[in-house]
Amino acid sequence: MGQAVPVRLSPVLIRAAVWSLIGMIYAPLYLVLSELLTPTLGALAGVAAAASAGGIGAAFYGARQLALSASVIGTGCAVVAIAVVGPDVSPWILSLAAALLSIGVGFLVRFPHRCTADVGVKVLGGLGTGALSAALLLLADQALGLRLPVPAMLAFLVSVTGVLYVSVLVVRPVRVGGRGRFCDLSEGLVISVIAVVTANGLAGFAGIFAMGDPGALTGALLRVSEPLPAALLAAMFAGAVAGGMLELFEFDWVDRV
Repeated sequence: MGQAVPVRLSPVLIRAAVWSLIGMIYAPLYLVLSELLTPTLGALAGVAAAASAGGIGAAFYGARQLALSASVIGTGCAVVAIAVVGPDVSPWILSLAAALLSIGVGFLVRFPHRCTADVGVKVLGGLGTGALSAALLLLADQALGLRLPVPAMLAFLVSVTGVLYVSVLVVRPVRVGGRGRFCDLSEGLVISVIAVVTANGLAGFAGIFAMGDPGALTGALLRVSEPLPAALLAAMFAGAVAGGMLELFEFDWVDRV
């Protein structure tokens, strides 16, 4: 009996699936953060949202066990808080609980070095490349009047940010063995950021079913509910195409970040 998937195609499909999942994480983060930040930052809200989504996406791509642990912490904090207080739990209390627990995990748990190596540099790379990609869109809008539809914008951001990220990170100095001096702190901080985002996102979603006026995060979720499905599909498709093409054309440096 032959193999269901040819051997040479298997890495392509795996890479495409991983990048598609990153797109699935990126799209709702970008839309909700843009909605929340627009009253304060105006036109720059998209750049800040893209930087934040790029940094979190980089953690999931380059430090998977750490990011997944952070997601579990954030989900656990949100579930306990919602069960005790209800969907209208204070986001500040929830964030503080998730952050303190996350920093403790960062100092107490030894993650496999191969899964969290240079996590601070990787997150900074995601922040920078995300901001650069969104700045290009902002420049095209301000200078040329070219404004992409939301799905096309998310497709551009996911694919361009991803390619720039793996291109930039491959030239970083590689630490030979061991953990850096500030590894515990950087791991704790990254875990806390992801956990806080996860906890508040889940609480914001639960707020949809609460009585009374929705909170700021719940309101943002409701406002982006219409463009979200198409944006999500576009981001996942663009991520799959970009990751699959890099693997197909044997850009082996995508494995070294």
